[in-house]
Amino acid sequence: MIGGGTMERMSFASTYKKRRSGSVPATLWRRGGQRGSAQVLPDGCMDLIWTGTGLLVAGPDTGPVEVSGGADMVALRFDPGVAPSVLGVAADEVVNGRIDFADIAGSCRARKLSEEMAAGEPELVLEQFATTQLDRRPPPRWLHPATALLSAGHPVASVADQINASSRQLQRWSRHHYGYGPKTLQRILRVNAAMTGLRAGRTAVDTAHDCGYSDYAHMFRDFRAVTGRSPADFIPPADDGLFWRS
Repeated sequence: MIGGGTMERMSFASTYKKRRSGSVPATLWRRGGQRGSAQVLPDGCMDLIWTGTGLLVAGPDTGPVEVSGGADMVALRFDPGVAPSVLGVAADEVVNGRIDFADIAGSCRARKLSEEMAAGEPELVLEQFATTQLDRRPPPRWLHPATALLSAGHPVASVADQINASSRQLQRWSRHHYGYGPKTLQRILRVNAAMTGLRAGRTAVDTAHDCGYSDYAHMFRDFRAVTGRSPADFIPPADDGLFWRS
């Protein structure tokens, strides 16, 4: 089942649309068309997915995953670290997992939400659910600044200092909210930023510099570790009959 990361190379038989949520720190995405497969790459996020018949939680991935899914799905992809506050589950408990929502929330709650999804507009129901949960249990204040600092490439010790935490505290908090330690999150976020640059037409050397890598070899190693592929694989050809998205 799809979810939990950045999808790559879906055929035109499938369509994919996304928009930023106006009420919660998340992106709404919808996939339609024929049943098919896709490769999901780590992006530090977690998803709550409506499959048309039930709800699924996609945990944060640590490497590329080949997935398949039904023709029509609607989901919220939460910003890094936000989903545990919505779902009430630690991110490190669902790393690389695709978990039935009922196993997390309980069968009664899952059934009620599924009934609302089936009877109404799934996107609105997902947003309303997430909004209610975040009103009850907002993300910790350190989360947004820590994510921004890690994404910008600040050393972990410096990030801990700037959010008034010890490095040990940050490690523990990071595993709970992101699913892995801050260094791993930082590597994943930087690779995703580099993928965006490459797709926008930036050269590999310029992308490496823009994203704070010491050199191209450094970027190459991180791409291999996160995606299993080289940076050159993310430069889209002029026309290969496939749909790319970030």
